[in-house]
Amino acid sequence: MSAPVLNFTPRAELQPSANLAAFVELCRNSEVLDAKRQFAKDVWDVGYLKGHNKVHRAVFSTLEAASDNKPQPSLPPPFLDFAKATLIYLHDKQPVISQATRIASLRCLEAALRESGKGSRPTAVDQTILDSAVEIATKQVSPGVAYGIGCQLKLIAGFMCSKGFITLRQRWAHGLKNPQELGSRISKEAFTARQERLPSRATLRALGAIFYQAIEPVDVLVSSNTALMLCAPERINETLRLRRNCLVEGAGEYRGKLGLRWSGSKGFKDTTKWLPTEMAPIARQAVIRIIQVTGPSQKLAAWYTANPNKLYLHEGAEHLRDRRVLTLSEIGLVLWGDETAKESASVWAQHRNKLPKLKLGDRSIGFFLQDVERAVIAMLPATFPSVPGSPELLCLDALAIMRTNELNPTRPTYLCMFTCVDYSALTNHFGGYKDKTSIFKRFGYFEDDGSPIELQSHSLRHYLNMLAQTGGLSSTEIAIFSGRTDVKQNRSYDHMTSDEVQAPINQALKNGFTSELEPIFDASRPLVTRGEFKRLSLTAAHTTEYGWCIHDFASEPCQMYRDCINCEEQECFKGEEQKEANLRMLKEETEYLLNQAREALGEEEYGADTWVKHQSNTLHRVNALLTILEDPAVPDGARIRLDVANAQLITADNVRPVKVVKKMQGRTLP
Repeated sequence: MSAPVLNFTPRAELQPSANLAAFVELCRNSEVLDAKRQFAKDVWDVGYLKGHNKVHRAVFSTLEAASDNKPQPSLPPPFLDFAKATLIYLHDKQPVISQATRIASLRCLEAALRESGKGSRPTAVDQTILDSAVEIATKQVSPGVAYGIGCQLKLIAGFMCSKGFITLRQRWAHGLKNPQELGSRISKEAFTARQERLPSRATLRALGAIFYQAIEPVDVLVSSNTALMLCAPERINETLRLRRNCLVEGAGEYRGKLGLRWSGSKGFKDTTKWLPTEMAPIARQAVIRIIQVTGPSQKLAAWYTANPNKLYLHEGAEHLRDRRVLTLSEIGLVLWGDETAKESASVWAQHRNKLPKLKLGDRSIGFFLQDVERAVIAMLPATFPSVPGSPELLCLDALAIMRTNELNPTRPTYLCMFTCVDYSALTNHFGGYKDKTSIFKRFGYFEDDGSPIELQSHSLRHYLNMLAQTGGLSSTEIAIFSGRTDVKQNRSYDHMTSDEVQAPINQALKNGFTSELEPIFDASRPLVTRGEFKRLSLTAAHTTEYGWCIHDFASEPCQMYRDCINCEEQECFKGEEQKEANLRMLKEETEYLLNQAREALGEEEYGADTWVKHQSNTLHRVNALLTILEDPAVPDGARIRLDVANAQLITADNVRPVKVVKKMQGRTLP
C-alpha cells in the first residue's frame, strides 16, 4: 500500500464512546485487510507470508483461548470490534508483515481490562490497565516477545489518546528492556548469546559433507538450499524465492564473477548478489542440482500454466486421456504410477475428495475421469500460477517446487501434481523435532560431544555476518550484502569478541604500522604552542587521503560528505609520496567512472548526465592539483589549496605559497 487511505478525526463535542463507534464504522467499510468483506468474521485471512504456503490469519480470540491454541472464544464486545478496527487502522498507517504481535497486544489489553473489573470497554483503558497488560505479557511469553508486545501497546495507547478514546496524563511507556541488547562484548550473557546464534563446527563440517553425499531428491534439495544460504547471508524466504535463471555471469567490471538474482525482503529491493570467488563453484553446483531434482515438478507447473483445467497424465497413463470412467487401479496409475495402490486410491477418491462412485459389472467401482480431474486440479497452490507470498514469481519459473509428497518418504509421490517448497519443508530436516529424522542423523553426523545436531536456518546468516566483520568489511558493505535497508540492524549480528575487535590493530602494530612515524619523544620535534597554531590561521586539522582538512567539525558537520577533492578546505603538501600516489589512483578511478557515465549517457539512462558532470569536475580538479605537484618551480613542502574555480595556488594570506619546514610545525616564507 503506497499511501494511507484511512483518516479518522474525532469530534470534540462527542463522548469517547461515540467517537469510538464512528471509528469502528469507518474501518468496517475499508478495503484494508479486506475488512469490508470479512469484518463480521472472527478469523481473517490476511495474505501469505514470503516463504510460506499457508495463509496468514488474524484470529481475534481471547488470551486464554490463544494459550490453548484455540480460535474460540473470541474477544468479547465491545472490545472485539475495537480490536478489528484498530488492526485495520494501524495496518493502513504502519503496516507490518505479520499481525501476530499486534493481535497478542490487544489480547493482553483486553485481559487486563477484565482483571480490573472494568469489563471489556476500550474507553476504560488508563495507565494502570496498560501496566497490567505488560505484566500479563511478561508472564505469558518470552522476554523478546513481551518486548514486542510492549512496543505495540505503546503504539496503541498513543493512537487511542490522539483519537480521544482515552485520556492519559502523560505519554505512556512500557518500561521493558529489549533482551537483544546484550551490552558489553565481554559479558557472560553476550558470549552465551553469540555461541547460541552461531552454528557449531560440527554442523558446518556436516553440511559440507552432506552436500557432496546427497543423492535422494529430498537430501539434494535441503543440502543445496543450505549451501546457497552459506554463499551469501540471506534469509531462508529469499532462498526459496530464487528463479530457475538466477545465475548471472559477470560482465564488465564484474567479469569472472558469479552472481545470483536475489529476491529482497524487509524493504530491500530485488538485486543481483555477487558472490565471493571461493563460493561461486558451490553456488553454481547447488543451483544445477536443484534444477535437476525439480525438473519433473517444473514440467507439471508448465503444463498446468498452459492447461489450467486439464489433468496432467504421465507417459504411463497417457492412454487414459479419452476414458470416461476410471477404475481404482487406473486412478492409482494416474496419481502415483502404481496400479496396485487400489486401497489408497479408494481412500483418496471416496473419503478425502467425496467423489461419486459408479458400480461396474465385475463388482468393482469406478469414478468419472472429469471428477478425478477436478479433484487433482484443486490440489494446485491456492495462488497458482504464482508462488504463495510472491505474486510476481510464477510457479513454472520458481526454483523451489517439488512434486507433491516427494519430500515425504512415508507417502507416495504424486506424478500429476506439484507443490511449492516452503519454510517448513526445509527446516523440518534441520533437527529439533521428535517425530522427524533430521538430515544430519540420516547421514550419521552428530555434535562433537555425541549429541544430535540442530540447525537454525538464521544461524548461517549470523555466521556469514561474523566472517564479514572479522574480514574487515564496512558496516555499509555488510548491510548491502545482507539485504538490509538500515545499517543499525548489523548490531544484532555482531558476534566479535573484544579480542577479535582489537586483533587487526594488534596485527598492524606487529607489522610495523607505526614504523614510519617519528618518535613521540624526539627532541627535534617540539610541541606546537596554541599561539603558533593560531598564527597558521588554523582552528582544526584532520588528515585526508590526499592531504589535510582544516574544517572545524565542532562548528558543523562536513558539508561535502567527505568528497575531499572537490572541497576548498583541503590542503596538500608537495613531497608527500603516499598522498600523491593516492591522488594518481583517484585520477585512474575517475577516468574509468567518467567513461562508464558517458556510456550510460549514450544509452539515455536516467541520471547519467549528473554523473558525467560530477566526474568531469572531479577529474579537472585532480589534473589541476597534479599539475602543481609536478611543477619543479613549486618547492617541496608548499601548502596547496584549490578553490572552486581551480585557482592554482592559494595560501593563508592569498599572496604566495607557504613552505613548511620538515619535522617542524613553524613556517618560513620563501
